[in-house]
Amino acid sequence: MAFWSGVVDVLREAIFAYAQMSHGNLAYGIMAVTFLARLALLPLTLRLARSAAVQQEAMHRLKPELDAARVTLKDDPAGLAKEIQRIYAREGLSMIPAVGCAGVLLQAPILLALYNAVRKCAETGGRFLWIRDLSKPDVALALLVGAVTAASMATGPQPDAPAQQRLLMVALPAVFTVIALWQMASGVGLYWGVSSLVGVAQGLIVRRSLAQRAS
Repeated sequence: MAFWSGVVDVLREAIFAYAQMSHGNLAYGIMAVTFLARLALLPLTLRLARSAAVQQEAMHRLKPELDAARVTLKDDPAGLAKEIQRIYAREGLSMIPAVGCAGVLLQAPILLALYNAVRKCAETGGRFLWIRDLSKPDVALALLVGAVTAASMATGPQPDAPAQQRLLMVALPAVFTVIALWQMASGVGLYWGVSSLVGVAQGLIVRRSLAQRAS
């Protein structure tokens, strides 16, 4: 616990330090440290996103073969599992991608520590643009971050699903974001918004690299 508190305190002090460099405006400190943290994690998150996109492309390509196996071996669950495993092994795929799991485990503590640091800093309050108090919720900011979250989801890897289902998968996180930020400090909303903006950039980079790979 002492180590965890130390990490949170370092991030909190970094936020205040960047705020002092911006004439004491806490919002700039929150956005700067969030951006730098997300930038440091970007090589890892890009690798994870590319891996997920490649996995989705492979699954889309293998869908007819997998569906045929499910029909042929519908009365033989053990045989079906073995056949699916064989197809995955042939394509070099894993049913539980180790890279994705390891990446999530590496990112989660850092992002959680940053969230806690931002939440503590936001209690200080302060003004930013139209926001009167960073320690209190702001409806306009919640709606804006919800829109950015939707854009982040839309630029990410899209599942092989009907259009309505894909739209729902984009809209639901945005709605949940707005509902959550409706009662959270605006400082936390800024953290969320910057993270989502990096997510948009990440999605566009991955799409471009996949398009170049396909051409």
